[in-house]
Amino acid sequence: MNIKYEEKVPIYPAITALVLITCLIFLIVLLSQFTEKAIPMTSAAKVILLILFLLTLVVLFSFRELTISVTDKQVIFGYGHFQKKFYLSDIENVAFGEYKFRNYLGYGIRYGLDKTIGYTPRGGRGLRLKFKSGKRAYFIVSARPEELKGILEQRYY
Repeated sequence: MNIKYEEKVPIYPAITALVLITCLIFLIVLLSQFTEKAIPMTSAAKVILLILFLLTLVVLFSFRELTISVTDKQVIFGYGHFQKKFYLSDIENVAFGEYKFRNYLGYGIRYGLDKTIGYTPRGGRGLRLKFKSGKRAYFIVSARPEELKGILEQRYY
């Protein structure tokens, strides 16, 4: 596949810091179990804490940036292993949009109150992709929405 466009949109540094701090707290509590001043915990609580620590690591590494790519035939976007791929020929319409917190109520992969699925690592402008098949529309935040829209429109018209 020949890549025509590629972009990485990072999440806000404050969110990365918050998840990292949470991860460190879990790690400190887990490691304290191997010291003389261990925090009293049941075995079940230790297992749950370990699972939460591992899930937090997955979130930290998977959701730190949104990747957007356009090839000759497809638009591909997502976080880490959570990728969506659509054929350019399936796109009916591409329109500019503005991220609204009240619609998505957060960042990441979100179902919007307007029935779109948002890939929103941060606030800002983006594109709304509507499909011919009547599938749910997607909203993607982009640092360069004008350039991305131009490339997508060249490909599906």
